[in-house]
Amino acid sequence: MKHALFQVAKDTEDPSGKVLGVACWLPPKNPTSPQTWESYLGDWWLWFEQVKMNLWHGRGGLDVKRYWIWKAAQAKAQSELWDDENGYYFCNIVTVVPEAQGKGIGKLLFKYVTDQADREGRKCYLESSRAEPNMAIYNSMGFELAKEMVCDDDGDAITLYCMMREPKGP
Repeated sequence: MKHALFQVAKDTEDPSGKVLGVACWLPPKNPTSPQTWESYLGDWWLWFEQVKMNLWHGRGGLDVKRYWIWKAAQAKAQSELWDDENGYYFCNIVTVVPEAQGKGIGKLLFKYVTDQADREGRKCYLESSRAEPNMAIYNSMGFELAKEMVCDDDGDAITLYCMMREPKGP
């Protein structure tokens, strides 16, 4: 994630600068362009670091089979949805601590990147793990449901919600 865009919301009134929320966005790239060597090596570096952490700290209950089910479903969904050669800003993760939820912090974590996407005329993309209340929150920021992505582990299935945001004009 060397080139990811990280947004961090901190409590300015807390002397320690308590973190209230974090967002990680992946920058746009042409979905039909071949992977660069830098990106390829970065993926392997990330894999190596994950293996190292798993060996040192354990997997923490991670079910690797389900991870690969999700990655396969994600690759299929993105290949069907990502057709803009300008690429997409991909909100890889966003989280706000429970006591700060409902105060607009999540929207602020989106604002910088969505404003940048608007200036560049680029779309944004995310995958939500919950229909309620997440989809309504993302709808309020201009995201629309593009596809329901089912991750099925031999009948034990979950649905993720692929959402897109068109760039807004001036």
